[in-house]
Amino acid sequence: MCHNQPMRITIIGNTSSGKSTLARKISEQLGIPYLQLDRLWFEAGGHKSEASGPDRERVRAYLMENVEKFIQQDSWVSDGWYQRLQPMIAERSDKIIFLDIPFWKRVMNHLRRMFFNERHEELSKWDDFKFIFEIIRRKFTHDSKIREFVKLNFNKTTTLRTYEEAEEFLARL
Repeated sequence: MCHNQPMRITIIGNTSSGKSTLARKISEQLGIPYLQLDRLWFEAGGHKSEASGPDRERVRAYLMENVEKFIQQDSWVSDGWYQRLQPMIAERSDKIIFLDIPFWKRVMNHLRRMFFNERHEELSKWDDFKFIFEIIRRKFTHDSKIREFVKLNFNKTTTLRTYEEAEEFLARL
């Protein structure tokens, strides 16, 4: 079913909070295009690039170009937390969904995906295992930035703290 009025939704949250799952469900339910920012990152080779340098700048340019193009559509849903891109996405969005899932539950999500092969095909099991430490690191480096972003965009942000709340939100769309 296609939604009859434009709807632009971005879903943010910390690593392994369920952003992609919710975005995919919204896309299917409303019949609107879906952009997974992590997919662009992998397409550009971001997972193989150094943290700084010309290759990383090429990856950032690829993401910026593709996101700019995607958000020009009338309706869409995107997911991901890329601090440099999020202000541009949020400005064009009608609604920001913040999945504020507890840390322990996010770690469990990652472990479940690891063991059931629901991760990115570009990553090995070893990459997935090492990513557990990245989840921990991002709790301390991304969490405050996400919360500050939510405060700046409070007028269009809905915070969901459980998967039950996410399902209720989906049912109300």
